[in-house]
Amino acid sequence: MVSAPLAAVLLAAVVGMGVAVLAWLHRDRPGAGPLAAFVVAASLWAVAHGLELVVPGVVLMERLLQIQLTLSVVVPVAWLVTVLEYTGHPYWLSPRRAALLLIEPAVFVTLVWSNVTHQYVWYDVTVVTAAETSTLVPVWGLARWGHLAYMLVLILAGGVLLIRTMLRTSDRFQGQVLALLVAITVPTVGHSIHAFNLVPARFDPTSLGYVVSGVVLSGAMLRGQLLDVAPITRDLGREAVFAEIDDAVIIVDGSGRIVDVNAAATVFFSEAPAALSGRELAAELPELAETVPEEGERAQTETRLEHSGAVRYYDVRITPLYRSYGVVSGHLVSLRDVTDRRQREQRIDVLNRLLRHNIRNEMNVVRGNADLLADSVDPDERDRIDRIVRTVDSIVDRSNKIGRVSEALESERAEPVRLPELLATAVAEARDRYPQADITLDCPEECWVDGSPALSLAFEELLDNAVEHSEGAPTVDITVSVRDEGVAVRVSDDGPGIADHEQAVILAGEETPLQHGSGVGLWLVKWLVRNVGGTLSFVGGPGTTVEIALPAATRPAAVDGQSAVDDTPLDDSTAGNSATDDSTADGPSTV
Repeated sequence: MVSAPLAAVLLAAVVGMGVAVLAWLHRDRPGAGPLAAFVVAASLWAVAHGLELVVPGVVLMERLLQIQLTLSVVVPVAWLVTVLEYTGHPYWLSPRRAALLLIEPAVFVTLVWSNVTHQYVWYDVTVVTAAETSTLVPVWGLARWGHLAYMLVLILAGGVLLIRTMLRTSDRFQGQVLALLVAITVPTVGHSIHAFNLVPARFDPTSLGYVVSGVVLSGAMLRGQLLDVAPITRDLGREAVFAEIDDAVIIVDGSGRIVDVNAAATVFFSEAPAALSGRELAAELPELAETVPEEGERAQTETRLEHSGAVRYYDVRITPLYRSYGVVSGHLVSLRDVTDRRQREQRIDVLNRLLRHNIRNEMNVVRGNADLLADSVDPDERDRIDRIVRTVDSIVDRSNKIGRVSEALESERAEPVRLPELLATAVAEARDRYPQADITLDCPEECWVDGSPALSLAFEELLDNAVEHSEGAPTVDITVSVRDEGVAVRVSDDGPGIADHEQAVILAGEETPLQHGSGVGLWLVKWLVRNVGGTLSFVGGPGTTVEIALPAATRPAAVDGQSAVDDTPLDDSTAGNSATDDSTADGPSTV
C-alpha cells in the first residue's frame, strides 16, 4: 500500500508534468520555455523526494538528496526568467548578467556532489522512520543556507516584478499574475518551513506545494489564457504604436518634464530624444506647455507651432497617465497636423459665402434686369427672357437649399423624431408645389427614429427629384417599414431612373474628373442622412427607388406625458391628402 506522503509527491510529479506539457504546447509564447523548465524541475524534485521516502539505505538516500538539491537550483532561475519574459523585460537578461546569475547555482551544485570532502552543504545526517517511510534529516551547513537565501532573493525579485505588473494592468492580466504568484509562493513557504524545522522532519511539504502550483497554473493556462495573451504582447504593441504612429506624441511627467517623444515629434526639437529626457516642456515648447492642464484632466484644443520657418496648426489632445490608486503621474500629449484641414475649411467658408450671398445677389440683379427687358423685347423673343428667369430662379433656389443644408449639418444633432409627422409635412408641402403629382405615403402611426427636423430637407429633395424627372403625370410612393436593424424609408417613382454611374458616385462618396454626378441633390440627401447615423442606397426595379435606413428610437418620455390629442393618427385631414387616397382601418395609416 502506498503511503500518504509518497502519494502526495507522486501526485505533484504527475500534475507538474501535465503543466509542463501545456507550457510546451505554447512554447512560442513569452515565458513558456522557462515555465516548462520550472515545472519539470519541480516535478522531478518531488519524484526524488518521494523515492527517498521508500528506498532502503542511507547512501541511496543521500544520492536522492543530492539530486533534489541539484534540481533546486533550476527552480528559482527558471522562475525569474519566466517572470522577466512574461512582464516584458527579457532585455535585462544580457549574456553577462545571465552568466553572473548562474555562478551561484554552478558553485552550489559542485559543492553538493563533493560534499563528502568538505561538508559545506551538510555535515551530518540522521534517518527518521515513521510508519512505512524513512526520511533523511541532514544538518545543514553554510553553503545550504546561502543557497536558500539566494533562492529566496530570486523568487522575491520575480514577485516584485509581478506585483508591479499587477498594479498597472487590466483585470485579465491581474488574474494571470496572481496565478503565477500563488504558484511560487505556496511551495516556497512550504520549503522554508521545512528548512527551519517548523514541521515534523519526516516529511517535506514542498511537494504538496507543487501540487497546488500545478493546479493553479493549469487553470490559468486553460481558462485564464496564461501564455496565450501576456502583458508583454500588449506592451510591445503599445511601444510599436508609440514609435510608428504618424501623430507626434510627447510624454511628460507630473511636473511638466519631458519623459519620452516618438519619432514624429522630433521635428519640434533640435536635439535627439535621449537628450530631451528631463527637460521642461515649457522651456522647449512654451505654447504647447500652456495647453497641458494642471488638474490631470483630459483636454482637447488647437494650437499653432512654428518649426522649419513655417507656422503649422495642430489638434492637441492631452490624456492623463494614472498609476496606482488613481494618482496622475503625467500626461500623454498627442499632436495632429491640421494645417491642411484648416486651410481647406477656410476655402470652403469663402466659397460657401460666395455661393450663398454674392452669387445669389448677383442673380437677383440679373433677374431684375431680365424682368425689365421682358416688356421691351419682341413677343417672339420672350421665350429667351423666360428661360433666363427660370435659370436664375433655379440657381437662387439651389443656393438657398445648399445654405439650409449647411446650417442643418452644422447645428443639428440626432434626437428622437416621430417619422410619420415628418413625412406627412414633407408630402403635404410637395403636393402644394406639384398639384399634378400623385404622392402616397404608407407609414406606421407610431414610428420613431434617431434623426432631426433637418431630415425633412432630405425627403423634400427626394420628392422634388422624383417629380421633376418624371415623364408624364408623376407618381411617387413613400413606404416605411420597421426592421430589426432600424427603419427603412423607400421613395419610389415611375421616372426614367438614375444612371448607374451616378449611383456609383453617390455610393462611393467621392467624385473624379471621369466619374461624377450631374447635380447636388442626392449629395445633399446623403449628407443629411449620414449626419444622423443613417445610410442611403438604391433599389433596383422600374423607375427609381431610393432607400434611406435610419436608426430606430424609442418614444421619448416627455411625449408619453402629452394628451391623447397628440396621438391622433395620420389621416387625410392632417396630411392634406385628397379624398382619392386609400386608407385601411386595421393596418398602418396610408396617407
